[in-house]
Amino acid sequence: MKRYRVRINRAGAIFIGITVFFGIAAVNTANNLLYIVVSSLLSFMLLSGVFSLYNLRGLNVVFIPPAEVYARREATFRVLLKKDSRVPSFLITVSYGESSCFFPLVYEPSEERISLSMPRRGFYNSLPIVISSSFPIGLFERYYTLEIPLNLTVFPEPLDVSEAELINLQQERGRSSHAGKIKGYDELHGVREYRNEPIKLVHWKTSAKTGKLYVKEMYEETSKPVILELESVSGSIEERISKLTYLVIRFTEEGIPVGLKIGEELIEPATGVAHRRKLLSRLALL
Repeated sequence: MKRYRVRINRAGAIFIGITVFFGIAAVNTANNLLYIVVSSLLSFMLLSGVFSLYNLRGLNVVFIPPAEVYARREATFRVLLKKDSRVPSFLITVSYGESSCFFPLVYEPSEERISLSMPRRGFYNSLPIVISSSFPIGLFERYYTLEIPLNLTVFPEPLDVSEAELINLQQERGRSSHAGKIKGYDELHGVREYRNEPIKLVHWKTSAKTGKLYVKEMYEETSKPVILELESVSGSIEERISKLTYLVIRFTEEGIPVGLKIGEELIEPATGVAHRRKLLSRLALL
């Protein structure tokens, strides 16, 4: 059940002060006109509270994170706000910590963006947000806290690796097995029958001899793979995880196959965005 709370704005404090002043004056003077003024002010305050309460009801919020979120690094989330009823809501603020986004009017599904910095790595099942509004005239701010589902894995904060550690990794990589080969355009491996390959790969000499189209089968060397371990870098456990995060990002951006070994568990070296996120997720959940 939502628990609605109220904060008094500066204008609200002034309004309450004026109401109290007229109330004391009405009691001391027994002036009927002052009683009417005080009653009007109190009625206005009551109506303002009722309108602000209904303004916040029936709101549904969804946070959509970006593809990659790193701890203590700002990331831009999409915020979708929808109203259940046909009655619109006004001046809605959605906030998390010090970050917030503002919706002037919510009648149809609306979208804004908010920059968040997640405090730690790991899995976030939900996120506590605050929904607030100063509607109708800014005397009071009514708000409530809501846990929204998130299901987000926040990757560790990348930490630069020292030059000495990088050189050591390169030496270890140099002692690894020879680079593999994949289909490419660097080295001639043989010829085979034509199967809709680019015309530049046609081996004209062989084709002329046989009367059939043959193409050159080319290969190119792949980069030597890297297998990262916690022992590959120095520092505390959190520093090591952050350094491995940096290395995973760097190697995958350079197209170098990278793997990860945690205890007896081994993730084989590979390249690509999906593989990078798999490695970063494993580091995030250590």
